[in-house]
Amino acid sequence: MAGVLVVVLVTMAACGSSGRNDQSATGPDGSAPSASVPGDTAPDGTGPAPTLPPIAPPTPGPATVLSRVSKASSMVALTFDDGYCGECIGRMVDDLERTGAHVTFCPNGSYGKEWAPHVDRIKALIAKGQLQICNHTWDHKKITSLSTAALTAEIQHNEQWIESSFGVTGRPYFRPPYGAHNASTDQVAGSLGYTKVIVWSSSLIDSALQSPDFILQNLQTNLVPGGIVLGHLNYPPTGQVFDQMLAILAQRGLTPVTVAELVAAGP
Repeated sequence: MAGVLVVVLVTMAACGSSGRNDQSATGPDGSAPSASVPGDTAPDGTGPAPTLPPIAPPTPGPATVLSRVSKASSMVALTFDDGYCGECIGRMVDDLERTGAHVTFCPNGSYGKEWAPHVDRIKALIAKGQLQICNHTWDHKKITSLSTAALTAEIQHNEQWIESSFGVTGRPYFRPPYGAHNASTDQVAGSLGYTKVIVWSSSLIDSALQSPDFILQNLQTNLVPGGIVLGHLNYPPTGQVFDQMLAILAQRGLTPVTVAELVAAGP
């Protein structure tokens, strides 16, 4: 009889532990959690899940526009926008995992279906410091034609998607679609905590389908030390030449960094 009682008690304890109330995917304020849940594993199954930086509240202030950092003469920030090609996102994630290069993604949440399959691996790259997320608005409207309310909604909607998808904030980095901005849009961005408006010093000109040679020629011709290079995750050739892009940087004595790392080097 005693043996039966022990079995019953052990069974009840096991059932109670399996029915515990785990934390949900979002915090009390609706934001994504800042750390991994104990017991989770990394995307490759080799160890614990990455710990992401906490999501700090917005710090409003005047917005400054940045296209290059003169003191970062040995660095260059490769940035990749949009993401309406899921294959292109996956290829770039593969390349970052393989090479260890540092870059910045500026995604639009309206392409969330294309980003979704790569979320866990992107989080791991963010946790390693290889990857940064910048807000590029929800659906890539030309913001200089929007009202204050509409622009606020574009930025906030995308910020909510960034937090819920990747577990981080895009603040304080904001890239206006098409590079179109003015004093009014900069003020709105700054009021939402996006105090760094990121444009570029050179472009791969790859928002439309281009040949690999065309993309590499643009990088070769227009690359600026301490600059910000605009690229896109919209067509396969950009990812196909990623190794050659890194080789060009190495030949110039330049290290690829995130925008935040570039900014940290000084004005």
